[in-house]
Amino acid sequence: MHAVSLLWTVGLIVGSCVLGRRWRDARPDLEQRLAFGWGGFLICVNLWSIVYWSLPGTFDVRESLPLQLCDIACLLAPLVYMTAWRWPRTLLYFWGIGLSTQAFLTPTLQEGPGHMKYYLFWLVHLGIVGTAIYEVVVRRYRPQLRDLLVATAISIGYLGAMLVVNPLTDGNYGYVANTRPDRPTIIDKLGPWPGRVAILTAIVLAIFTALWGAWRLVPRKAEPSQA
Repeated sequence: MHAVSLLWTVGLIVGSCVLGRRWRDARPDLEQRLAFGWGGFLICVNLWSIVYWSLPGTFDVRESLPLQLCDIACLLAPLVYMTAWRWPRTLLYFWGIGLSTQAFLTPTLQEGPGHMKYYLFWLVHLGIVGTAIYEVVVRRYRPQLRDLLVATAISIGYLGAMLVVNPLTDGNYGYVANTRPDRPTIIDKLGPWPGRVAILTAIVLAIFTALWGAWRLVPRKAEPSQA
């Protein structure tokens, strides 16, 4: 089932990038419609997720609040398509490619296609990672040093907030509480809490730096100007 899930999600990402690249220069009006259509779809996914997790039979303060990093990233994804703001693009790039891709490799989901959670999980992560990749491949987003600093500052602020929220809710938002996901993840290899929070933070900062630094290897003339 994991392989099947990867097949349709990765297929949608590749397909949208192929169409976007084809239309970007030849038919920019079609590319814009594609982007706006996907942004509108993600708004629907976000509303669907919020309503589902707010239902009386589903709501659990330990996991239903839209405070996981992927929840926040998916809420920001429509802004990438529907505004010219740079900071949502920056967060989707670093959070999407740097962090949310982990959900494709080691999903914490335990339900299959017969359950609503299956579709919400994969559509949310498809929206995050797909948006990040589309921005790089089609819209040619390239991170600058200021983007690295913005993403780092916001991520550290998020970490600090979750360290306060988790004891109050008995949850594991941000995966930085003194508990672990039920399914195997990289967190299982980072040692006991709270030391693993520091290790996880160092790994995230290293990933962010690599995602920024990789573009420094690209010749300057090959990089498009950024607004």
